[in-house]
Amino acid sequence: MLHHYLEAMIRHFYPAACEVCRATLKLEEKILCRPCTETLETRAWPMESALVGERFEYLDHVWTAYAYESPVRELLHGVKYARKDYLLKAFGERAVQLAQAVASDTGYDAILPIPLDRMKLIQRHFNQAEIFAEILKPRLTPPVKKKFLLKRHAIPSQTSLSREERAVNVYGAFKLRRPAQAFGKFFLLLDDVLTTGATANEAARLLKKNGARRVDFLALAKTTSPAEKIRTSVSRV
Repeated sequence: MLHHYLEAMIRHFYPAACEVCRATLKLEEKILCRPCTETLETRAWPMESALVGERFEYLDHVWTAYAYESPVRELLHGVKYARKDYLLKAFGERAVQLAQAVASDTGYDAILPIPLDRMKLIQRHFNQAEIFAEILKPRLTPPVKKKFLLKRHAIPSQTSLSREERAVNVYGAFKLRRPAQAFGKFFLLLDDVLTTGATANEAARLLKKNGARRVDFLALAKTTSPAEKIRTSVSRV
């Protein structure tokens, strides 16, 4: 009760704003206002549509929780470029539910956040994939291993590259701290956004080269093609 009054007093003198539309938040609202929260919920894929139908050479299964549309886009942009790692909490429960459903069917030996290179980690101060993993960790059985998969070097910007060019761009970007420990194991990779899947697919290639039996990938959001945007718009009507 005392905490509630203290928070109300703080909010009175220092109003909090929605991280997307900048509307003043009510006392019971956190990070997002109610309209933006409701919009965020509409961006979540239904559980039966969370499995990505696209095939990847080394990834066995790929899931995503949200379509990469507003306000998902603004939240993840704030995480990456404004160092607001706490914004990942806005995705918490939906991401946890999907991760639990994924992990319940497969006995993963470890969950591996996609790593950042040293320079990007210095610039950003944190790895958003590791923060995502920490949100999931208390509700999942497989251990999170942050240093099992490492980044060898920075990957040049892939924004303007084709799918084939991205695959070439990321080749050899990763290494394993203890390669022998990948043999015969099941791994779940984590990251914030799935675009072409080239980065996660390269990590899976390395793991399978060292004997991993299965490598899956879970991303918070997936960029949508025009066809997917039409399909999701129809499903929300």
